[in-house]
Amino acid sequence: MKNHTNKVLAAVLGSGAAVAVTAAGCMKPYDTPEYVEVDTSETAFVVPLEEDAGAGVKFQSVAYLEKQKVAAKRIQITHRWNQEGRLSSTGKWIPAVKVIKVDRAPLTREWTAEKTSGTSNKDQAIWVESDDSVGFSMGFTATGYIREEDAAKFLYWYPSGSLSQVMDTEVRARVQAAVAAVAAGYPLDGLRSKKEEMVEAARKDVIPFFAERGITITTVSQFGGMTYENPEIQKAIDNVFIAQQEKAVNLAKFEAQQKANERIELEAKALAEKARLAAKGEADAKLTAAEAEAQALVKLAEAVKNAGPGVMVLRQIEIEQKKAERWDGKYPHYYMGAGGAGATGGPNLLLNIPAPDASAAAPPATPTSASKTTASAR
Repeated sequence: MKNHTNKVLAAVLGSGAAVAVTAAGCMKPYDTPEYVEVDTSETAFVVPLEEDAGAGVKFQSVAYLEKQKVAAKRIQITHRWNQEGRLSSTGKWIPAVKVIKVDRAPLTREWTAEKTSGTSNKDQAIWVESDDSVGFSMGFTATGYIREEDAAKFLYWYPSGSLSQVMDTEVRARVQAAVAAVAAGYPLDGLRSKKEEMVEAARKDVIPFFAERGITITTVSQFGGMTYENPEIQKAIDNVFIAQQEKAVNLAKFEAQQKANERIELEAKALAEKARLAAKGEADAKLTAAEAEAQALVKLAEAVKNAGPGVMVLRQIEIEQKKAERWDGKYPHYYMGAGGAGATGGPNLLLNIPAPDASAAAPPATPTSASKTTASAR
């Protein structure tokens, strides 16, 4: 009896467990909440993944995307249950909407041939060909961004929402097309002075074209030099440039030396002119003085002539007066005569020789013929 009771209890417990397992298998899994965060430089669009028949709006038009734009910075992804079997619990939760974000931040791309420069390590330089079929490349840079009001327009044209991808593909391609059109019209020698023309052609094409597609291109510019497919062309250009620089240096040295020579010559001429003017001035001064003296003598002679003998007497009196003023009242101690008397005799000289010091003992002088002559004259 006891064993039968245990069997019945075990059967009841087993069937209860089976019912619990079955009930558990009939329950749907929990709908876990899912969120997407939007950065300040991003614009978000919540697009239904299943068409709403009653919406009455053309799918993926700019107007439609404008209506799907949201300002929230945290968006919850709504789900719906997708049954995949006969039982209602067989299935999974799938998203009912999709959040697409457009990054509006400015983006700059540099397209160069070198791996160590530019935005990418690939050769992204703008390769074109001149009128004489010489291939070369130029480095270009472009900057663009998306305005808030153009986010829907950009997403309509570029559903991927990647501005960097558009810059590296379509924008770069149009820059290359515009530059190639200008390069094909000039030979290589003329293209080196046409860089600004090529850049301007790229700007005129790229900026308005992408403005209609929601992209604002702010800068398109060229940097670096031309890189030629044939390295020998670059070597030849470098050699020509070096020769031109050497010529310019030599010409500058020659002109500097010429200027120095001209300066020295001008300084020498200035010194010579200064000496000539000084000599002329001195000569003119002497001539003027001589002429003045001559004129004075002429006038004096004329005055004497006109005045008569009285002037000579007056002059003789003035001379004697000056002699008297200078005479100290003493007569000369010695008289030297040349012999003869009157007008036929030689000149007579009176020498006022100082007397010797009385205190000095001097031997008496021996009379000479000169002293005798003097004594006899006295």
